[in-house]
Amino acid sequence: MRSHEAADDWNGLLGPFQIGPVVGTGLPNLINFGVAVKLTRYVGAGVNIGIIPTLKISYYGQATLAYQEYDVYARAYPFGGAFFLGTGIGYKAVQGTLATTVDLTPYQQGLPAGLLPNSVDYASQGSVKTLVLTPQIGLFHTLGSGFSLGFDVGLQIPIAPSQVTFKSQVNLLADPQIPEATRQQLNNQYVKPTDDQVRGTLETIGRTIIPTFNVRIGWLI
Repeated sequence: MRSHEAADDWNGLLGPFQIGPVVGTGLPNLINFGVAVKLTRYVGAGVNIGIIPTLKISYYGQATLAYQEYDVYARAYPFGGAFFLGTGIGYKAVQGTLATTVDLTPYQQGLPAGLLPNSVDYASQGSVKTLVLTPQIGLFHTLGSGFSLGFDVGLQIPIAPSQVTFKSQVNLLADPQIPEATRQQLNNQYVKPTDDQVRGTLETIGRTIIPTFNVRIGWLI
């Protein structure tokens, strides 16, 4: 007979097979949701989508980031209860944007009036997509009613080269009336540093191992 502490009240409408929605919060995903499956008392699986709304994370630099993760996972419940060991595999996709306002008043001298505005906004954008492996350990307990509660910790490990795509705005100052030396100076002083910072931020994200922690609730039937 199973002990009360070790056992999961795992029988659902379909017997040992259970399936249902799961939502949660944690790190790095502030919001996550998906579908969990218990195939037997000892084996589970599922799909998960994680999201970080647009924000700035100082660890990665000054760029504003938007984060999404998509993965599938498998779990083993060695004691037939809530405790599990699991591994997920999937992609994380991060978009980075860095905006800056360029003061053009020092460059107006010697140019026709109105050719250059007093300032211009410049934004550099890029994205990175990385294949990641996420080993986890945790608890996921399903009550007889189907209500489920759990938490897990793990590591998000990049396992393939990151694919960085980068999109810079068209040349900040494309007007041919602007002297080439002025355009070059502005590009070197403002455009290139902004682009490099976004690119560097995304490359750092693509190769960094990130600890994970999640609290989840769900309803399995």
